[in-house]
Amino acid sequence: MYPINLVLTGQPCLVLGGGSVAERKVRRLLDEGAIVTVIAPSLTPPLQALAESHQLSWEARTYQSGDEAAFFLIICATDDETVSQAVSAAAKAQGKLLNVCDVPDLCNFTLPSIVRQGDLQLTISTNGKAPAFSRWLRKRLEQRFDERYSQWLTELAAIRRQGQALFPSSRDRQAFWRQSLTDDIMALVENNEIDAASALLRKRLAAWERKDHET
Repeated sequence: MYPINLVLTGQPCLVLGGGSVAERKVRRLLDEGAIVTVIAPSLTPPLQALAESHQLSWEARTYQSGDEAAFFLIICATDDETVSQAVSAAAKAQGKLLNVCDVPDLCNFTLPSIVRQGDLQLTISTNGKAPAFSRWLRKRLEQRFDERYSQWLTELAAIRRQGQALFPSSRDRQAFWRQSLTDDIMALVENNEIDAASALLRKRLAAWERKDHET
C-alpha cells in the first residue's frame, strides 16, 4: 500500500448505506469538508438529522448501476454482498476510489484509524486485517500524543517560517532541522515545557544564522 493524505474539501463523495457504520463514515467525510451524498432506503436518526439540516444529500432508495459515476470517492457500508460486488466492479472500472467496509479484497483503499490533535494527524493501518487492533492503538496514542503536541506543532510552524526567511537554501534548512530538533528539546515538550522548548530552538536558529553569516 502507498500511504497518502487526501484533501476531500469540496469533493463529491458517496456513501451507500444508512446504518451505524455508514454514520461513522459520513461524519468523518463531513469533518474533512467533503460534499456527501447518501443512498439508502432509511437512515439512522443522526443521519436523518444531518439530511434535514442539509449537511448531506439523501436519496431514499437502494443502489442502482451508475450511481457511482458522479463521485470522486465511494464508501459502501451495506450488508448486501451483491451490492458490494457490483459497486466494486463498477467503481474500479471507472478508476474511482472505493472502500467496502469490512471487505478489504473489494477495496482499492482502506481507512486508517486517526489520532488528531489540531494539525497533527497520526494514522494507523493494519491493511484491513485487524480493525480492532487499530482501535486499540489509537486509544493508546491518544493518551500519549495529547494537546502538548498540537501546541508544539504551532510553535514549530512559526520557527519554520522564520527559518525559511533566513535560509534560502533548502539544503541549509534541512541541515538546521536535522541538527537542532534533538531529543533534549523533545524532552521539554514531553514535560509540557513548550515555551522552554521553543526558546531553545529559537536560540539554535539564531546561532545557526550567525554561523551562516560568518562563513
